[in-house]
Amino acid sequence: MPQERVRIAEDEQGRRATFDEIEIGKPLGSIEWVVTEEMIDQQCELDMDYHYWYSVDSPWGGRIAPPQLSYRPPRWLFSRAYNVRGLFYKWEMENVRPIRPGVKLAITGAIADKYVKNDREFVVYEAQATDPGGDVVFRTRRTHVLDFVERSAPRAGKGIDSGVKPEKI
Repeated sequence: MPQERVRIAEDEQGRRATFDEIEIGKPLGSIEWVVTEEMIDQQCELDMDYHYWYSVDSPWGGRIAPPQLSYRPPRWLFSRAYNVRGLFYKWEMENVRPIRPGVKLAITGAIADKYVKNDREFVVYEAQATDPGGDVVFRTRRTHVLDFVERSAPRAGKGIDSGVKPEKI
């Protein structure tokens, strides 16, 4: 007997946000984020990418962080604002300045769009990081598919939650 597909209604974090509750234009808040030498080391190990710029020195004077290190903070903003799970679908990134260790970045974001495609719910959010001088370091636009299960599937029961990830690598 085939098992009915359902979307989880709640998890250990509480009731999951619905597509209708996600508001286009809603600010996701802000986070202050400082990349450490250890975070750069860990990202290089995860990616097995030991480029000279990330390990020793760069044309900007000193070591810089791999750009993919910036993936997490905008996602943290989204998870803080809405209890959602799903899959990463698209990622646009503009690196304006290098991410330097020890520099405090202010990251802000907002919901940019949402849409339904192939009976699945998609949410687009944008974020920007600025340095203490107010200069943009990076901008990003991400698309997230909620649950991945079709939106026509009922919401039911409590699911096992992978949990809100610690705000670190």
